[in-house]
Formats: sequence, structure tokens, C-alpha cells
Amino acid sequence: MKRYTILHTMKTAGPGGAETVVLNLATRLDPRRFRSIALLPHESWLGKKLSENGVPTYFAEGRAFRIPRAMVKVIRDQHVDLVHSHLDQNFYGCLAGCLAGRKTLVTYHGPVELSGARRLKNAIELFVIRKSASAVVVVCDFVGEMLKKIGFPADKIFRIYNGISLAKLENASQGRLRDELGLRNGSKLVGMVANIRGSKGYEYFIRAARQVCAADPQTRFVAVGDIDQELAKPLWQLLDEFKLRDRVHFLGFRENVPEILRDLDVFVLSSTSEGFPLVTLEAMGAGKPVVVTRCGGPQEVVDEGRTGYVVPPADAGALAERIWELLRSPEEAANLGAAAREKVQREFSVERMVANYEELYERVLND
Repeated sequence: MKRYTILHTMKTAGPGGAETVVLNLATRLDPRRFRSIALLPHESWLGKKLSENGVPTYFAEGRAFRIPRAMVKVIRDQHVDLVHSHLDQNFYGCLAGCLAGRKTLVTYHGPVELSGARRLKNAIELFVIRKSASAVVVVCDFVGEMLKKIGFPADKIFRIYNGISLAKLENASQGRLRDELGLRNGSKLVGMVANIRGSKGYEYFIRAARQVCAADPQTRFVAVGDIDQELAKPLWQLLDEFKLRDRVHFLGFRENVPEILRDLDVFVLSSTSEGFPLVTLEAMGAGKPVVVTRCGGPQEVVDEGRTGYVVPPADAGALAERIWELLRSPEEAANLGAAAREKVQREFSVERMVANYEELYERVLND
């Protein structure tokens, strides 16, 4: 049986959902059938994690033209059979694959990647990807439909949902975050896990927090994720305007997300545009009731009224209403959380995700 070498490559290096998918793929592929190597722009979170798990990792940064040249060198030196690129690296992955005579597979993780499809530069890049990629993976049907509308052939598009490991959630300890925040018994804790970016809708998270805290001043809100200080300035101003500094806590990046999720009463995702967020799966896998927005992939994982609630994006009032409903109805919240966990266990395991990619790799390579 031939053992194929897969080059995993992306421009960003984490921490984030797409980077976690790459990490899971590169470290969990069947080692008898696949050998993983990676090419990243620079050393950072993802590079460190890959190295810790024994995945050979190469780096290429600087001017754009250097990236495909460096990629071609790695492809040839390491006898790569398939280039698997993600996010903004898809164009360079396809270009390098063509130059090196290798097949390429690309993954699109969200609508934001296609938001500039009509600009000339982006249109040219999408044309190259459309013509040269052997297969195009989308993490949700919503993104797949976007690709079809801009000319990608349906028979090239494969939907593979992201998956998570439930073991990490089951083994996570509980209570540390509540101790850190000094919460008394009975205080409710609502949380969101997302890096501060424009598409994450943190403004609406804060506005919803204002409404909920007006009804119950003991409730606290937490936000976990990397903080871009420039993007955060209007959020800090909003907190000051609403006098919420002592009730809404931005904790920055944390490694112990499973522990944080275990301490929440309600998980929220206030995004205005989203692919298939891993953290929503993790919250559901932890048995937490979730309130997410109808902004792309989230509505494909959360069944309204059965495994959580889905509200319109950019609607702080609807967000607050559902959060407050769950805080007032612990039995309903528990039932939703239990159903959510069962769904994740049944449909969104990391093992299932990896198996689906392995099957597609074999299909592309043997076509």
C-alpha cells in the first residue's frame, strides 16, 4: 500500500478554528497511509503545536511571490503527493501545485474568504483555484452554495463538517473560572469564545449583556479569545458607556477552553458571518445550551428549539431574549444541552472528520 505525503499549508498560524482543523488533520491521519508535513508563514501557535506532535514544519514569509517558490521547493524536496491548502493560501497552493505538477485540494472555512469575489485580484485568484484544484472542500453547505454562485462546478465541491474531540471536554475540570472571577453560588455565567474580529459581532454580545444584566445584576459575561487592541477600542468604549466593566470580562487568549466551557451556564456566538465554528461544537459537546446567530454554518449544527437557539445576526434584543430565557429556565437549558451533546457525539466527532478527508485524499490521488 502506497504511503502518500500530504502538504498542509495556510497563511495564518493561529490560534483559531481553521488552524485547529489543520492541526487535527496533520496529527490524526492514518500514519500507515499518509505522511503529513506543513508549510506556514512563520513560527507561532500552529507551528509550535505541529512540532510538538512530530509534524515536520517549514516556513515561508515575505513578498507574495516567495510563497509559491518556497512551496514548490518543499513539494519537490519532500516528494509531496498532494497539496492541501486553507483560507487565503488556496491560490498559492494551487499555483505551486501547477508549477510542481502535483494535485491540489483546497478548503474554504467561511463566507469571509469569498466576500471580495468581485474585485479583480480576487476574481483572478478564484478563477485559478476553480480551474486547477482537484477538489474544493467547504465546511458547511452555506459556503458551498456561495461557491456555486460564482461558478465553481458542483461536482468539485465536497462538504466536510468540522469535528471535535469529546475526550478533552469530558476530562476538563470545573470551577476555576468562577473562582477567578469571584462568583458567588447562584451567579449565572454567560460566555463566548472567539478572537476579536469584525465578523464576530462582539458589539451585539455587549449590548445583549446590558439587557440581561439590567434584569439580573448578578449575571456575568465572559469573552475568551485573542484581542486586537485596535478592533477592541470601540468595544471598550461601549463597556464604559454602559458601565459594564465589572460585568463583562474580556479574558484574552486561553489554552483551557474546555475548562471555561464547563463553567458556563449559556454559550453565545454573536457572529455576523461564520463558517462552521468549532467552539460551538465544543460548547454543545460540553452539554451547554447555546444561542447562535443565523450567519452561515451555525444554523447547520444547531436545531432551533431542540439543541439550542438560533437568532438573527446583529440583533442584540433577540440574543438577550434567548439568553434570559435559558437563565430563567434551568430545566429547559439542561435538556437542550443534553440533546446538543448527543448530536455532537453522533455527527461531529474529529474521527469522522478525519476519515472523510482521508477518503477524499484517496479519491483525488487515485483519480
